[in-house]
Amino acid sequence: MFLLDEAILRSILNNLDNHIKSVLATIVYTEGPTPRELGTHMLIMGSGQTIGTIGGGAVEKYIYQRALAIIAEEGQVQAEIQNLQNDQEPAQDELPGCGGNLKVLLEPIRDRNIWQAALDIQGNDQDAALVTALYAPYFKGIVNSEGRLLAGETINFECLAENLHQFGLTRQTQVHKINDEQSFLIEPFYQRERLLILGAGHVAREVAYYAKPLDFEITVIDDRAEYAKPGLFPEVYKVIRGEYISGIQNYYPDKDTYVVVATWSHQTDAACVKEILNYETKYVGMLGSTRKVRAIVQKLEVEGNTAQNIVRLRAPIGLNIRAQTPAEIALSIMAEIISVRRR
Repeated sequence: MFLLDEAILRSILNNLDNHIKSVLATIVYTEGPTPRELGTHMLIMGSGQTIGTIGGGAVEKYIYQRALAIIAEEGQVQAEIQNLQNDQEPAQDELPGCGGNLKVLLEPIRDRNIWQAALDIQGNDQDAALVTALYAPYFKGIVNSEGRLLAGETINFECLAENLHQFGLTRQTQVHKINDEQSFLIEPFYQRERLLILGAGHVAREVAYYAKPLDFEITVIDDRAEYAKPGLFPEVYKVIRGEYISGIQNYYPDKDTYVVVATWSHQTDAACVKEILNYETKYVGMLGSTRKVRAIVQKLEVEGNTAQNIVRLRAPIGLNIRAQTPAEIALSIMAEIISVRRR
C-alpha cells in the first residue's frame, strides 16, 4: 500500500482524464500538537468536493479556500507552501487553533505519469518512495531503495543515497534536509497491513466491518461451512473455510499482521493462540472471559511457552469500555488495534 490513499490516487487520475482542476494538499512539517501527522493528504477539486482531511477546523478551512483560489487562477499556477503558525491569536479564524505549527504544500495536479506510476507500484513488494522537493518548483519522482529513478522528473538523488536503504526498514514518512534551502519529503511505499480473524461468528463480522475502512487487508478463517461464507464478509480480501492451524501456517503471519482469535471453542482458541505465538506478529488478541483467559494461559505455560512470549497475548481482547454487544466489542478491539498501530 502507498501512504497516499488509493481513493485520492484514482480521483487524481480521473480528474486529469476529464480535465477537472484539482489541488493536492500535503502536510510537510509539524511542530507541537497538530490535527494530523506529517504526510497527511487532502485533495480539493474545483467543484468544491474534497477527499481526505488534514484535520478539519480552521486549518482545513484556510487550506480549502486557498486551494480553490489556486484552481480559479488562469495559466500555469505554481505549487506553494503555506506556513501556518499559531504562536499568536488567530486573525478571523484563519489560523490553526490547536497550539501547534505546520506547513502545507499545495500542488496543482498536472503530471499524470507520476500518479499513474504511483498507482501501478502500489501493493507490490518493491522498496520505493515518492520523493517531493520542498522548494520551487516542487518537482517529484519515484525512486527505489538504490536511488534509481522509476518515474517522474530527472532528479539528482546522490545526496540522499545514504538514506535510501532505510525506506523499506522504517516505512515512515520523513523530511530529509540537505541544507537550509533544500529538503525533500520522502513517502515510502509499503505493503498493506494485514488483519487475520480466526473465527467467523458475530463479533468477527463486526470486526471485519469496522476494519475495512481502516485500510487493512482482512482474511477470515473458520472450519464451519455455514459461517465461512464470503457473502457474510463483503469486501474482505479472503474468507477461508478450513482447519485453523494449517490455515495459519499457510497464511504465515508476519510483523505487519494483526490477529484476532475468536473461534467457536476454548480448545480451538487455545490451539490458535499457541500457533500464532510462533510468529512475530504486531498484535494478537483473544476473545473471552477472564476465567477463560486464565485457563488458556495456564495451558500455554504447562506446554512450555515462556512468559515473555505469553505476555504478547492481549486478553481479554479490546479496550475496557464495558462493551457487551458484538458491535461494541468489535469497536473496543479495533480501538486497541489502532492504539498499537499508532504507537
